[in-house]
Amino acid sequence: MSRKPSLLATAIKTAEQPAPAQEAAPEPKGSVPVSQPAGSYVAPSRANKLGRTHFLPPAYWETLDELSFRSRDEKGKRIPKERLVAEALNLLFAKHNYPVVREDGD
Repeated sequence: MSRKPSLLATAIKTAEQPAPAQEAAPEPKGSVPVSQPAGSYVAPSRANKLGRTHFLPPAYWETLDELSFRSRDEKGKRIPKERLVAEALNLLFAKHNYPVVREDGD
């Protein structure tokens, strides 16, 4: 009897093959990538979004945690910190006469 080839071995060989060289224009700094490289998974909630790190005193993060824990939307679900920060940034933009960012689907 002959053995069936392993699906894992086939997948590994396919992933190890070098992709054909494409000459693409370099992306400007801070731009949103149009598509993810092959083999990398991005959660649907993070698609078309960028992550940034901000160093603030712990009191800011503790207050944000508390606000997120105690805030509820119209369905009674907890409001995520990302949505609270987006709302705060829109208030900042409006204060300084910049256009606010509209979130579709929220």
